[in-house]
Amino acid sequence: MNTPNTIYLASALITDKNNRLLTVRKKTSTYYMMAGGKLELGETPEQALIRELNEELHLIITSKDIKLLGTHTTKAVNEANTIVTAHIYHLVIDDMNITVSAEIAEAKWLTQENYKETKLAHLLEEFSIPIWLRLF
Repeated sequence: MNTPNTIYLASALITDKNNRLLTVRKKTSTYYMMAGGKLELGETPEQALIRELNEELHLIITSKDIKLLGTHTTKAVNEANTIVTAHIYHLVIDDMNITVSAEIAEAKWLTQENYKETKLAHLLEEFSIPIWLRLF
């Protein structure tokens, strides 16, 4: 049996003032996930998240804007024989139009009423959705 590869991520549970949850879908995926991405060599999870949110959504934030919710490990949805371990942070942003980068096909706001109709990545579904639902 092959040992699975591990990818280390920093992700953000991004909400707005109406407690909608922002998700993104990369061009290479059918799953919606939290914004964020892989840690680069020597980077802390906070540094990776700040960089990734700028790259993916053109958001400029600092470590003061985010709060660590915890870490979670699960199967990757887009890569075979791979698990992801993510540091997941909460970020509240103003209700605004999001500008996505070239790697993101779509940004989608979820509500308590519509989230079950969306194909969600495991990390989002297992860890972040239960936390988000408690925010209501």
